[in-house]
Amino acid sequence: MLMYGWLQTPAVTIAAGSAIALLGLPHGAMDLQVLARSYRTGRQRFAGVTALYLTCAAVMALAWWVAPVAALAFFLLIAVVHFGEDWQAAEQPFLQHGMALALLATPALLHKAATAAIFVALTGTPAAVLLADALLMVAPVALVVAVTAIAAMAANGAYGTAASAVLSLAALAVLPPALGFAVYFCLFHSPQHFAQRLRLLGWSRARQWLPVVVPVTALACAIVAGLFAVVPATGVSARFVAAIFMTLSVLTLPHVAVPILLDAGLSRWQPRRRARSIASGR
Repeated sequence: MLMYGWLQTPAVTIAAGSAIALLGLPHGAMDLQVLARSYRTGRQRFAGVTALYLTCAAVMALAWWVAPVAALAFFLLIAVVHFGEDWQAAEQPFLQHGMALALLATPALLHKAATAAIFVALTGTPAAVLLADALLMVAPVALVVAVTAIAAMAANGAYGTAASAVLSLAALAVLPPALGFAVYFCLFHSPQHFAQRLRLLGWSRARQWLPVVVPVTALACAIVAGLFAVVPATGVSARFVAAIFMTLSVLTLPHVAVPILLDAGLSRWQPRRRARSIASGR
């Protein structure tokens, strides 16, 4: 494991978690508005979308309570699906999701003990180390796919995205896991999705999005605070990081799943438009 020096201190870990909450989570705060726009919903149908969104969040929260290791495994899976959207310039879904998997697996390859410690803090059981082992096993193949994806992005003229992929992987390779993830999540993933949603909604002024983003972000921070009080991890920084990632999972499931469910035809609303495409900015 690489030596982090002062980057491994609890203060830096807490700062990384705070950045994820305050700079990363807001990109999903406009989800309901984006979905409402995609289906041109009225009040009743907007309430239905909201109920579906909250149900997905509640399912993820319940999963952490009854089967935490399975919840973590599922969280990693939906993270691969979601982060794969960042690399559309690679054009092939296999390359996109391989790039996403490489981002998650790189910390396990180079910082196995720190990654395993986060997983144990999240689940409250040593069995979660098995998931770190699984990421370690797939990391070499995922990195080969990631290199191929980066080459494809560059070949397609997406030099900025290719450079972002290289820098994101480098951050996750060199920095402690929580800090490396914060760099990718806060400096690449969240800003581009936030900007996409503003464009889709036609919100060009802060006074249009602040009344939505600020309360939802405050609610997310309240969830973090509540989970911080109940997670079994020992140590302030470990509990805080566990609370951050659990909150991220609770919000990520509806963020990813609701557009997919609507696209799958579970709703009979008209006009039928691709909610997932709109929600992801495509």
